[in-house]
Amino acid sequence: MVTADEIPDGKGHDPPHPESCEGAFAQSTPSRGLRIAFLVLCTVGVLLSADLLRLHVRVHLDPNYHSLCAISETIDCESVAFSSYAVFAGLPVALWGLLGYLVMGGLSIWGIYRYQGKSVWPFGMLFWMSLFASLVSVILFSVSAKWIQSLCVICIVTYVVNFALLALAFAELKRLRLGPFSALREEIQHYSRRRHGLSAYVIAVAGALGVLYIAIPPYWQTEITQGPRSLLTGRTADGANWIGARKPVVEISEFSDYQCPFCLQGHLLARKLVYEYPDRVRLVHYHFPLQQHPEAFQYAKIAFCSGEQGKFWESNDFLFTHGRRTDLVTPREISSALGIDPEELTACLEKATSREAILEDLAEGRSFNIQGTPTFVIDGRVYPGSIPESVLCLH
Repeated sequence: MVTADEIPDGKGHDPPHPESCEGAFAQSTPSRGLRIAFLVLCTVGVLLSADLLRLHVRVHLDPNYHSLCAISETIDCESVAFSSYAVFAGLPVALWGLLGYLVMGGLSIWGIYRYQGKSVWPFGMLFWMSLFASLVSVILFSVSAKWIQSLCVICIVTYVVNFALLALAFAELKRLRLGPFSALREEIQHYSRRRHGLSAYVIAVAGALGVLYIAIPPYWQTEITQGPRSLLTGRTADGANWIGARKPVVEISEFSDYQCPFCLQGHLLARKLVYEYPDRVRLVHYHFPLQQHPEAFQYAKIAFCSGEQGKFWESNDFLFTHGRRTDLVTPREISSALGIDPEELTACLEKATSREAILEDLAEGRSFNIQGTPTFVIDGRVYPGSIPESVLCLH
């Protein structure tokens, strides 16, 4: 006797088992969980980018700011944020990242609430966007390692987030048995269904970008001082160059290095104090080139020899501005920029006098047991890194 379960389907095949049908359908059904996971990662990216943007702003506007991830010269978020590579197309890179995560996060939310049928939406686009973000991550890491020569821990975490987003997008396409090109093609073919929504989304993003360009001033364009201006200058009894008050109430001795990533910020703070209190504050500059900076000693000699032609502070400002770039500052370049005699500068650099002057500054710093730069000495007390506001208030 043949039971109902044993009756063939009329085509010579057994009827499909309900569980097998359900399993096959599950493999081709979009995953709501992956969309939620993608949104969570985008949220993490937004938070990290916002923190990087905050760091970028404070590094440029607050000379007293010191980031927790500025651990060493190799691991230093401040050096990365202060470099010219931290700005792209007129906006901070961190802001571009923030905008990118918001766009991808918005698309993933759209995918969650429009989750229906077997549509790949929006992972066709999200795959290519996360792939682009991952490639940018590789480029930025290479720039940090090779040219800036400092790595940003928070930046590296965002790179990990980008690759994780790419992995999620790839996993969803694999579940749906779609390739990146076919998934994108499917979304383009169904563009008419979402034409109004997508158009509004693109217009909103473009409008936000336009507002950012208008609203954000180029605060990262640091106004480097250009020479002494109207301030008094001179040399101390031991030959160190000073700027500011002839009879100072506060004398700040600065031990600095033109290739040091932190020294420019410290120097700008000290110069700002001199400009605010020209009759009370004097800044005395001592060269303290560190061994790990290959050109720092030569740059210190250039500044000293420029001073022999009456252009120390102009040379000092030029070297603080350009000292950390990858191509070297040459005597001819600085002679042209400052309007001094290049042959006289070269001759001075070759004399033992210039070398001895730097060695004397180094000896002065070591007498205070100075180990790194910048370091400031006020009333015989040593302040590494920056000048505490509490100290300035006392004066």
